[in-house]
Amino acid sequence: MNLPRLHARTVTVALAVVLVSAPALLSGCSASRAPGSCPAVPGVTPDSIKIGLALSDSGPAAIVDAFKGVRGAVDARVDLQNAHGGVGGRRIDLVWRDDQASATGFSTAVHGLVGHEQIFGLIALTVAFGGSAAWLQAKNIPVTGFASSADWSDYPNAFHFGSLFNKGTVSTFGEYIKAQGGTKAVVVVDPSAETSPTLVTALSASLRSRGIQVIDQVDFTHEISSVSRVADELKQSGADALVGSAQAGDFIDIYARAKDLGAGIKVALNAAGYSSSLLETFGPKMAGMTTISTFAAPGSPAMVAYDNAMSTYSPEMADPSDEIAIASYVATDEMIHGLELAGPCPTRDAFIQKLRAVTDFTGSGLMPPVDLSKPKEPVVCESFIKADQAGRGFTTVPPPAELDHDGYWCGELVSGG
Repeated sequence: MNLPRLHARTVTVALAVVLVSAPALLSGCSASRAPGSCPAVPGVTPDSIKIGLALSDSGPAAIVDAFKGVRGAVDARVDLQNAHGGVGGRRIDLVWRDDQASATGFSTAVHGLVGHEQIFGLIALTVAFGGSAAWLQAKNIPVTGFASSADWSDYPNAFHFGSLFNKGTVSTFGEYIKAQGGTKAVVVVDPSAETSPTLVTALSASLRSRGIQVIDQVDFTHEISSVSRVADELKQSGADALVGSAQAGDFIDIYARAKDLGAGIKVALNAAGYSSSLLETFGPKMAGMTTISTFAAPGSPAMVAYDNAMSTYSPEMADPSDEIAIASYVATDEMIHGLELAGPCPTRDAFIQKLRAVTDFTGSGLMPPVDLSKPKEPVVCESFIKADQAGRGFTTVPPPAELDHDGYWCGELVSGG
């Protein structure tokens, strides 16, 4: 399952330091109107604002495992905000429901949150958004989350921060492969992943835009396809670049086996994201492999601030570096930013209109700027995180000066991609 990457973007990463060190900013702008004099709005009282959270806490084991860090990340961002005065003097009250990783479960969850709990807005961290997207739009509910389906770009009330489903191609991936010495690539695809067709088209077009030959595309289905067969095909092809949208473990196994066979791979790049738990599981098999990340580099000011928030407010989290956890934190930050923009007497209309006008959302510096006014555009900027030669740690590969935007690799839109 290829879950969001959750992309996912003009302020610098130092903004996250301000998050921790400047409580006055966290509490929002000073109100010019007393909260008690505001008109009635669902979920809003003079001293609180109620936000719903729908997440996949039960259902297929693979989804539940992938989403295990969601609740802790959301709680950490909300608790951090509340520790610094909430939003405009209002405490954020978070109520959550399990959508059971199904369209029916998500519908039941959001109907209960909107109807019974009377929430103001919704953080939807789910694989089942599409079936209820139109209903949430009809109810004018502000929704933030990561884009787990194409529906996220189709509704004005729904806010993501980069979607793999968006049409269009950027040169960024091709720029990276070229810089690492790649000239001929084999692309490995997981045909069971909903994002694969769009992502593979985008990856291949990006490579070709920078003169890299795509000599083969290989389907690989988890627990069905043969690692040895694909690795042997890779060696026989003469490719020096391995690029994939496969599940992380499958891609690592193919990469390691191909190296054992003597394939001349100069660069291996997978789109499944990274976490420290991958190194704990695969270690030396990952040596020299690169993963794509939309998020700030480990050790950057933004990531340090995130780590501090997680250790303070969600210390039970086993792996805060998990990208779905980071994306959940960013989705919560997006909700909070919308609340701040909605003013001292927040309304759903004000939230939607003002957040949609933001052109440089960065999730408190955790990603390069995203233009929320253009939800259908592809993401241009990425980070590339490379395992060291011992397979013991990750390092961020710095971009060349002509592509550098606050440490991110930022290419350009490719016409006809």
